[in-house]
Amino acid sequence: MIPRLMQTLLLPRKIHPWRMAAECGSLKGRLALAALPRLMVILGHVDGEVAATLSAGHDAQGIRFIQGSLLAEVEWTCQRCLGPLRLPLDIEVKLGLARDEAAASRLPGEYEPLLVPEGGSIAVADLIEDELLLALPQIPRHEDLRECVAHGYHQPGEPALDLKNRQPFAVLATMLQDFQRSH
Repeated sequence: MIPRLMQTLLLPRKIHPWRMAAECGSLKGRLALAALPRLMVILGHVDGEVAATLSAGHDAQGIRFIQGSLLAEVEWTCQRCLGPLRLPLDIEVKLGLARDEAAASRLPGEYEPLLVPEGGSIAVADLIEDELLLALPQIPRHEDLRECVAHGYHQPGEPALDLKNRQPFAVLATMLQDFQRSH
């Protein structure tokens, strides 16, 4: 059997995962993030697009799967400093096809279940949106505190940090002086 290749700049609206896996099909394309309404609700707004590369097939155990990658960058609000947070998403997709919950529970741990009745179809945008939503952190925040400081953030009860003239032990010296005065 010759693998079927469906390559377009825009992704198809729907796919038939069981048929795609049987034919070892693949798809590659882009989807506007604005076409993902649940993602828009969480992020508030979305610009850009997601690049998707997905292929389907079956492994040595006969499990039919869809695997690939999704690449996107979203902007969110950092929950520490309330400044903008650019979040790059590089998601590995590895879905095992299952007809029902019982079949899903039997999938090996390397696969996330994708419940689709045999012969059924799914919207590509929904599949991509689900994976993007699962990849978002529960609490979005800058990994480096200096990025928050650049947005004017400082710990409550502390003066704002001056990163240029920072003296790491100055706070300890002040605390020692306060302690000596109180005793």
